[in-house]
Amino acid sequence: MHHFAFRSNFLMFPLLILISQSVSANAFTEFKQPITFVEQQRIVYAAVASSENEREYGLMFQTKLAEDQSMLFIYPDQAERAMWMKNTLLALDVVFLSSDGRFVALLKDLQPCLKDPCRIYKSKVPAKFMLELPAGAIDKYAIKVGQTATLP
Repeated sequence: MHHFAFRSNFLMFPLLILISQSVSANAFTEFKQPITFVEQQRIVYAAVASSENEREYGLMFQTKLAEDQSMLFIYPDQAERAMWMKNTLLALDVVFLSSDGRFVALLKDLQPCLKDPCRIYKSKVPAKFMLELPAGAIDKYAIKVGQTATLP
């Protein structure tokens, strides 16, 4: 009987590890960080992805994104950025921002990619931040290159 209990507990340990990793991977998708589009006087609330793991996971497998929700990717330096829509279930608009919060590049209506190969999208200019928004947000808020946002 002890042997079975040990084996049962031993088998449960990897399952608990897997569950805790799954929970921690989604823990950062709390949309609490306010970001103001200065010219529009519009506020959206962002989940912040600042670690490499968070940036890699992004909005993968997210099934909904409210009109005022977004994800802000914070990078350690200002450089050309690349991203894809691998396992992203929602169409997105993407805004790239410089270190001073200026919009430097815009990508509209990026569609989900559920199987390889997935297209790689690039900022084509240096950016420190990337903001993912629901598709249509760039047009809805009349976001233009050169405008600004307040960032954390």
